[in-house]
Amino acid sequence: MQIFKFGGASVKDAQGVKNLAEIVSSHAAERVVVVVSAMGKITNKLEELVKQAHGGKDYSKELEWVKSYHRGVIKELGIELPERYIGFEKSLESALKDLSECEPMLAYDKVVPHGELMSTSIVEAYLSSKVNSVWYDARSVIRTDQYFTEANVDWVVTEKQIIQNLKPIAEESVVVTQGFIGSDLEGNSTTLGREGSDYTGAILAYCLNADGFTVWKDVPGILNADPRILDGTEQYEKLSYREVTEMTYYGAQVIHPKTLKPIAQKSIPLIVRSFLDKGKPGTTIASENTTKMIPCFIFKGNQLLVTAQVKDHSFMDEKKLGLILQVLDLLNIKINLMQNSALTFSFCIDNKEFKSKRIKELLNRDFILSFDSPLNLATIKNYTPDAFNKLPWNRSVIMEQKTSNNYQVLYR
Repeated sequence: MQIFKFGGASVKDAQGVKNLAEIVSSHAAERVVVVVSAMGKITNKLEELVKQAHGGKDYSKELEWVKSYHRGVIKELGIELPERYIGFEKSLESALKDLSECEPMLAYDKVVPHGELMSTSIVEAYLSSKVNSVWYDARSVIRTDQYFTEANVDWVVTEKQIIQNLKPIAEESVVVTQGFIGSDLEGNSTTLGREGSDYTGAILAYCLNADGFTVWKDVPGILNADPRILDGTEQYEKLSYREVTEMTYYGAQVIHPKTLKPIAQKSIPLIVRSFLDKGKPGTTIASENTTKMIPCFIFKGNQLLVTAQVKDHSFMDEKKLGLILQVLDLLNIKINLMQNSALTFSFCIDNKEFKSKRIKELLNRDFILSFDSPLNLATIKNYTPDAFNKLPWNRSVIMEQKTSNNYQVLYR
């Protein structure tokens, strides 16, 4: 059995959906489960809708745009308007009503999953004319907790439900399901974190004991830098699970950070291939790679530096650090870079307004807090002396750290 994941760029228009159908049809005999993201930049549009609806603003224009976008793709595909898609349009409209009364993260998870639900209803409707396919709701098998926007998977329940309910269908038909989403015990929709469709693919690969997991992207494989930022990028032919785990930890957008652990536990190979050039082999992520690694450049924008200073002129000791880390753990916030002194602890995180507000609320009593944004974070993994010349020249350094293998700099 194979797991195929297609991101938003691969299904952004009718031609992309047709291309997906061609790829899947050519592998249908291998028994394929297809994980599909929201189309194009629809997730961004839905996030805007959440902000407007939650703020009590008029969102009708943006809602109409989302509906027109999807209906335009359906028209270009030459298929009838799927009943399932119509149902999700109505569900989206319903979710947006009275959203201002919801807690922000719950509001997000009520609305944003509709991107995946709408896209898969369209993809499966077209694919069904090519192969024997079935639409499947990922929320019915992927069980999570209530950490809305970044939910944690209940692996015991999820594996049981996938084996009992999804596997028999996947043995007989091509299954089309959604990435990024699940549900809690109360039936609320949850999301697994931005770009979480990769993670969904890994969950399914693990639970179904898949022979392989392929992520279809708009690049030929995994590159050592974002070609939109740096020229002269190089492609990796093979990488180890460990190496890619470290790359994603530092913010590389090649794969969702949680993706590697499940497939590494069962030694399931992950291949990153181009849906634009299907003849190229891509990059294989599998067992340990002993070859010398070329430098990897990772850039993250919109960073926030939080500095917590003790109020009583005592040391920033382990007890105070523990208090800060407990709050970050409670808010499910990952530290991208950190540094401490006798009186302060500074940490760099992704700049999310609703989470920075919660940090203030929970730490303001014990610490003097300062916030600096927006900043940029650059990481060079496996650096060489020449690698530093590729960093931005005109930068004001806020913080930097260097080890024997890696270099990080936070700059304005």
